[in-house]
Amino acid sequence: MKKSEIVLACSAVFFAGILTGCTDLPTQPATTASATSWLKAPEAPVVALGKPYMLKFEKMSAKLTPQQEEILTALAPQLKDAKLIILRGYCSKRDIGNAKDSALARAINVEKFLVTQGIVDQKMSLRYNTDDAEHAVELEIGG
Repeated sequence: MKKSEIVLACSAVFFAGILTGCTDLPTQPATTASATSWLKAPEAPVVALGKPYMLKFEKMSAKLTPQQEEILTALAPQLKDAKLIILRGYCSKRDIGNAKDSALARAINVEKFLVTQGIVDQKMSLRYNTDDAEHAVELEIGG
């Protein structure tokens, strides 16, 4: 047997073994996707007391999206019961020249929205972070 025939035979056995192994995997039934299957109803986020919750922002934006507003609306009952809410705006100083202002603008926009949801603004403390490579607002809820 020539060397090329041996390599070809070994390759065929190898690939046959791989394909045989794939037949043991469970298959899922085929489903048809509807035109709106990519839309999912927002789920109420689970936030433990004292744990931070992050709202991600686009790099050049401080405006709340409708999805973020829905999340904050769902969190409102838990936030009303909290004694302290720390809103820490994040903006990377490596990405944005006025990172401090952008970080605070994000936190302020979240604070303004929460006030419209009935959260007392005296409970909220604004902070900022420009060192981390984040574009977000972190909500830390204190008992």
